[in-house]
Amino acid sequence: DSAPAHAVVPEGYKDELPFSFKKGDTVAILGSGLADRMQHDAWMETVLQSALQGQNVSFRNMSLSGDRPNKYPRSRGFKPMDQYLQHVKADVVFAMFGYNESFDGSKNADNHKNLLIDFVGKIRSYKPNGKSFPRIVLFSPIAFQNLQNRNLPNGKTHNRNLAAYANATKNAAQEAGVQYVDLFNPTLKLFEQNKIPLTINGAHLNEEGNRLLADIIAQELLGKKI
Repeated sequence: DSAPAHAVVPEGYKDELPFSFKKGDTVAILGSGLADRMQHDAWMETVLQSALQGQNVSFRNMSLSGDRPNKYPRSRGFKPMDQYLQHVKADVVFAMFGYNESFDGSKNADNHKNLLIDFVGKIRSYKPNGKSFPRIVLFSPIAFQNLQNRNLPNGKTHNRNLAAYANATKNAAQEAGVQYVDLFNPTLKLFEQNKIPLTINGAHLNEEGNRLLADIIAQELLGKKI
């Protein structure tokens, strides 16, 4: 396939905020492990669809563990991400990055902020639906749950780093003019309040964890408790 033409994004362009779904939206989900594992427990799509009945909103989960805002390792034969987004004609892009990047340490959180700002510019330039710039939502990474298991980390260092990368994501969203959804602080509170495991290893949510996270996401995006 020939490379698609990219649009020129006007300087200072920002999304109309707060984010809202529109009838007929196609939502592309990009990210690494958090987004990828939502394909096993599709609670986010289920909860949002139940609240968006009659709106004909569709979701395309295009994430893969190991993805980063500027890298999408794939086997030969996969379309490049710009062509892939144009193929599904995405109107909205959900971006869920930050956990893998957090291992670079809190001192490098600004690098992640800059990477996300570049990501927003590139995604806009793809103009995947062919008509308008996509509306973009940047999600912070979730917190790390201490499972009180001596074979697993207690999460203190992880959460210090994750807090920094959540803040970097927030700053990137503000600078780029897109919606930000904080998943770190709500999940940190969730893990403190629940004694049952909501993750399989501290980092990756189990089914109940994904169900509770879906409620958090829906409330943030729809502005009401579901």
